[in-house]
Formats: sequence, structure tokens, C-alpha cells
Amino acid sequence: MQHEDLAVLHVRVMASLGGCWKPTGDALYLRNGIIERIGSTADVQAVASSRNARVLDFADTPEAACFPAFMDAHLHLDLYGFSLLNVNLNGATSLDGALERIRLAGRPDNGAWVHGDCWDDELWSARPHRRQLDDLFPNSPVVLNRKDYHSLWLNTAALKAVDLWDACPFSLDLVPRDNDGPTGVVRDAAQDWVLSRVPSPQLDERFAALHGAISDLLSMGFASCCSMDYDILPELQALVPAMSDEPRIRIWQAVGIDNLDAAVSLGLRSGFGSDFLRLGGIKAFADGSLGSRTAYMEKPWHGEPDNYGYHTYESVGWLAERFRKADENGLWIWTHAIGDRANKEVLDAFEQAGVAVSKGHAHHRIEHAQFLRPQDVERFANLGITASMQPSHLDLDIGRLKTVFPTPHPRSYAFRSLLETGAELSFGSDAPVENPDALKGIAFAAFRTRSGELPYQSEQCISIQDALTAYTVAPQRSVGMAGQRGNLVEGQDADIVVLSKDILGDNDPQAVQSTRVLATIVGGGVAFKA
Repeated sequence: MQHEDLAVLHVRVMASLGGCWKPTGDALYLRNGIIERIGSTADVQAVASSRNARVLDFADTPEAACFPAFMDAHLHLDLYGFSLLNVNLNGATSLDGALERIRLAGRPDNGAWVHGDCWDDELWSARPHRRQLDDLFPNSPVVLNRKDYHSLWLNTAALKAVDLWDACPFSLDLVPRDNDGPTGVVRDAAQDWVLSRVPSPQLDERFAALHGAISDLLSMGFASCCSMDYDILPELQALVPAMSDEPRIRIWQAVGIDNLDAAVSLGLRSGFGSDFLRLGGIKAFADGSLGSRTAYMEKPWHGEPDNYGYHTYESVGWLAERFRKADENGLWIWTHAIGDRANKEVLDAFEQAGVAVSKGHAHHRIEHAQFLRPQDVERFANLGITASMQPSHLDLDIGRLKTVFPTPHPRSYAFRSLLETGAELSFGSDAPVENPDALKGIAFAAFRTRSGELPYQSEQCISIQDALTAYTVAPQRSVGMAGQRGNLVEGQDADIVVLSKDILGDNDPQAVQSTRVLATIVGGGVAFKA
């Protein structure tokens, strides 16, 4: 995008200096996508007048403050976009309520696939079953993603369409059955089977979904994200240049570990690309999820003495070999690990591979890191591995944690413990699993509480300052942008979020979450204005 000079006036400019957030002026002058000057409104206004620059003046919002634009270190851009187009069951607190939402969405029963997202049976007193969907759609196949995207809810038409009705290649824990067939809920590996057989969306649908996701993120103050939908790189390569005259977000796109050998043979490297689309990390999976109780744990899940969750890798040695190959060829490693045993063995693999400390960076990451053994916490810092975490998961997971762990897990969402060892924290949302709102994530990292409840494991609360760093400076550092992007300093890229007030002094999670995004500036251009 070609941007005119821009002056941002009457706004408290906050920069991270020596690890602390400090005010450095009340105006900025942006030129050629770079922060050229930070100073007083009078000085910047004089420069703007002399150069006939565009002016963005927040004098009518006396408490307005600006920070580096947010970066979501972990989301699913494609899935999030489709969640904005599909039937959305997020927050439905009963089965009947979910079914009513599906009915009101008005999808025709004409044989076309019906898609939906974010149902959560832990909020319901009744369990989902294919027959409930059959009553609404006897002809159209229905596929609904659970909120954690580790389970699906299907009707009979869908089960037949994906060859899970008669001969089922999966065990009962992945495809439960009752007396007259599958219940309609499928999990993890069976979910992958289903999705591989559902017709892919048309290109125009995918473009519409991605465009919607980008617009939504800009309205929330994001200028960058790490996209974990590793099968959409070709679509992004077509879409992002086509948006050259529109507001865009900077995307770091993951590549699946199954494509590691192909990436190496092509000479691809993490960081290759343009200002708005770069190759990110090699995405690997180590285990399942908390919601589905498939995360790989040291102890069995409560009430299920034979269920330790599962792991996806052949062995720690196999992981280490893959990690070593990626690292030797300039590719970062982003590995999903939720359970404490999964995290321990992924750390073991990094250690065996000898890749992190030797390079002196924290480009390699563990995604989620929800449950850690106490003795593994300091290994993140010692090995130079970033903990890429999603504090807004606590909105739902606080209830689950109390149910699943009668005695609290000693290191669940261990934000403070990790920071105290010197580990790097990068925050994201896992959208559409959670809303990508960074202010919500900051509030949950700092206060770990839902309305009317006491904080959950308050010893793991961190400061708003540290949470803000994990949404700005730290994730940019993890993708090699330190000194170029992620801070409001003269000479850095002009990626800026303007908030209705300075959140750093807030001592109430609602005060943080109610703060408004007034504008998002990407590369010196106004990408969103409220």
C-alpha cells in the first residue's frame, strides 16, 4: 500500500524501554511506513502543516493512548474466517439453544453441506447426538466443529457421506456408537478422516472468509498474526497481493510438518516473503486437547484411569530428527503441546536435537503449553524455547480445570512461573477457539478471573505490562522482527493501535476489556478507524 504522511495527535505514546512501558510523547509523525518522529502535539502538528500531511487527531478522547499494534501469535486465519460465515454456536449454554441457533440460521435442507462452529457440550446438561441434527436436516450433511476443534458433531447424512456409517476404521473412543449406529460425535484422528472427505470450499468462499477474518482482526488492533492453517498458503499467496489497495494484516504462515522435506528441497526458509506474507514455522502436533481430554498427561484424566490422552509422534527420537532437520535448514519449529507429558517430551526432543541454545534465539516455540511439570518450566528458558500461549482460553477453561483436576494442576497456564525463569511468552487467541480480542487476553493473563469469581491460581497472574509485552514486543521478537517492529520507537515500522485509554494502570479486568480500539495503523496507513 502507498501511504501518505500521517500525523497522530493528542495521544499518549507508550513505548517499551528497558523492559518497562513508558510515555514518550503525545504525538507521532509517520512517513513511508516508518515512525519518523515522536514528540509533542505542537511540534508534530507543525511538521504536518509544512508537509500537508493527513492528520488523525484524538483531542476529543482525552485519555487516548497508543501502543505497538497487537500481534496474535497463534490463530487459525482460515477457520476464523469461516466461523464468521458459518453457523456460530459459541456461547450456546444448552443443547436446545444450540439447535435453535442452527434452525434460525436458515440453511436449506437441499443436500448441500451445512457447516458450523464452536459448540461446547460441557456447557450442556444433554449430550449431542446425530438424531437431533437429523430432525433439522434429514437430507443435507451437517458437520459442526466443537469449540476446541478436536471433535465434530455430524448428522446421519454426513456420517454416510464420509464412510463412517457402516464399516468404521476407528475405535469407540474416537467414534462412539450406540445400539443403532454412531452417535454422531467423532474425535481427533476420526475428525481428520471426516474433514479430508468433506468437499473443500470454493476459492471465492475461501477468499471471502480470509477477507472477513483480516477485517475483523484490524478492528481489534492487530497488525500481525501467525496463521496455523498450514494448507492455505497458495490461497494467501493469491489473496494478499490482490488486497494491495486495501487494509491488510501482516501474516506469518505455518507449514505442516508433513511438508518439511518438500520445504527443505525447495530451499524455503522461515521469514521468506513480503511485508504482508512471510513463511513462519513448521507446525507439528504432539497431542490432543483439554476439552476432549486427549491431551497427553503424566497421570490419567480424573475418572478415566486408563486415559492418559494420546501423542501423535512415533517417538521422542523421531521428533528430534525432524526438529534437527528443520533447524539446520533455517526453518522454525512451532509444536502444539498441551499435556504435561507432551510438553516434557517435546522439550526432550528440542534438547536431543541440540537446536535452540546453539542458535541463541527463541524462534522455536511450543504452542499452548497449558500443563507443565514444575521441573520443566525452567527448561523453556534454558533451551531458548518460546511459550506461545492463549490466556483467553481461561474464560472457558477455568470451569473445566476445576472439574477435571480436583487438586489443581501445579503448573496450568503457568504465565508467572515461566516469566520468572526468563522464558519468553508470546500470546495469541487460537481463534476461532476463542475470540481474538487482545484486551480480553491481557485481562485473563493479569487477573485470571471471570466475573463474580475469585482468581484461579492467582499465583500465576502477571502484570498488565508483561501481558502487553506478550502481545507486542515478544511475538515480533520471536519472528525475527526485534528492532524493526513491535515497539513505538523512531525508525521502527509504523504499526500502531490507538486505545480509548491507557490500560497499564487498570486494576480491574472489566476496565481492561471495556477499553475501545479507536484506530489501527499498519505500515503508516490507517487500516481501521472506529
